[in-house]
Amino acid sequence: MLSDIINVVISLPSQHVIYGMISTVLCIAAAWVYSNSSDQVKQVILQTIGYLVVFNEIVFQAYMVYYGIWSLKTSLPMEMCYLSALLIPFYSKNQHLRLLKTWFFFAGFSGSLFAFINTNLSEMEHIYVSIHYFFAHGLVIFVMLSIIADGYRPKWEDYFIAIKWTTVLVIFIILINLVLDSNYMFTFEKPAGVNFTLLMPDWPYYFLIMLCIGLSFYTLMMIVSLILINKNK
Repeated sequence: MLSDIINVVISLPSQHVIYGMISTVLCIAAAWVYSNSSDQVKQVILQTIGYLVVFNEIVFQAYMVYYGIWSLKTSLPMEMCYLSALLIPFYSKNQHLRLLKTWFFFAGFSGSLFAFINTNLSEMEHIYVSIHYFFAHGLVIFVMLSIIADGYRPKWEDYFIAIKWTTVLVIFIILINLVLDSNYMFTFEKPAGVNFTLLMPDWPYYFLIMLCIGLSFYTLMMIVSLILINKNK
């Protein structure tokens, strides 16, 4: 099984690998700058990131319309990571809200990390589709790193809140998909591209496995965080 997972990762399109490496370097560099900045500069950085998120989404939607590939079933920002990205402008003005920090820590980071190590895009996707993909996911990872730099440490209460709101989001997206006959968050069909669902059985089992993987990763993040907190103490 491990060799199969490795084969999926090394089979990723070269475009995905290149963009992923660039995004990773930029995330780490931006997080380092943020962690070494004054509170005033941090605020400017987060607000700028918020504007970039909105700009990225507007340009993406305009791009899809211009090329005649916009669709109500496929073009809305109804994936977990895109929704998380669109929360950044709100977070930049409400950094005191622990719920938002919890969401970025668990849901935002988990979704974006898995988007980096596998993909629902192909080598043949329009160039800006890939740019939009990595821009949004990269900014979410940056925000997650920024809240850690600012001292956020999850508690078990946060862990269960993250699970609750993730469940609410999944149910909401399923209802959206039923209304639009769409497949946002891949609730009814496996995603295209090179990803781990290639190793999974058909619906509904692959979706249940995805949910179990997400829950397991939330749990792993919580346990690792507690270990690091206790070690620092």
